[in-house]
Amino acid sequence: MTDELWQKYIQTRDKDTRDALIQEYLPLVKQIAGRLSFGLPPQVEEEDLVGSGVIGLLEALERFNTAYDTGFKTFATWRIRGAMLDELRKLSWSPRSLYRRLRELQGAEQKLSHQLGREPSTAELATELKWSPEAVDQVYSQMNSHALISLESLLFAPAAAEGKEEELLPAGPFITPEDSVEREERRSVLTGAIAALPERDKLLLALYYKEELTLKEIGMVLHVSTARVSQLHARALRSLRDKLTEAGYMQK
Repeated sequence: MTDELWQKYIQTRDKDTRDALIQEYLPLVKQIAGRLSFGLPPQVEEEDLVGSGVIGLLEALERFNTAYDTGFKTFATWRIRGAMLDELRKLSWSPRSLYRRLRELQGAEQKLSHQLGREPSTAELATELKWSPEAVDQVYSQMNSHALISLESLLFAPAAAEGKEEELLPAGPFITPEDSVEREERRSVLTGAIAALPERDKLLLALYYKEELTLKEIGMVLHVSTARVSQLHARALRSLRDKLTEAGYMQK
């Protein structure tokens, strides 16, 4: 069905056919939106991401070239993802106080973990910091948003203009030897940063990025609440971002 629609759209650029293709790929847009909305601040609505993703899908429909050495789904995924990241940049905010509050939260985590012999709960952190539980969750959410946007932009930015899928940097005949070396260096830094994470954080990233489990499913595997999964995800992304910053690939 999709191939037939594609052939018809390529030949006619018919609006009805385009609309049919949009409906065909709308589940992909919603899937990407659901994953990017993972643990983000409450001001970020998933529907906002879906709307921007549809715009990205429309751009993909107009710009895709069958001569590309990748399929339309891959090409569209990067366009959709890029449009959603642009929307997240507009909707998310990182006040100057975020890093101060984050340092306070990290200090409380370390202190209570040492005292309790386990990871503290949100309520215990709130009591220690004299914050509300909502304030604790908000700091985690803001950090999730900031780290996610930064890492996605740096590590997974699309080579959509050439119709190529990237890993850490673009690959293909248009990449210079210098770019190739830098790509390998980033890959090495990222691999080392992941290897240095606690085992549970590594498992969480694998479940999320490789197995593509939902927030609830990850919580069931790790035997923690969905809120705790969001916290662990924020911590893992923060650690990766710090390592890449130390290596000079990101700015604070």
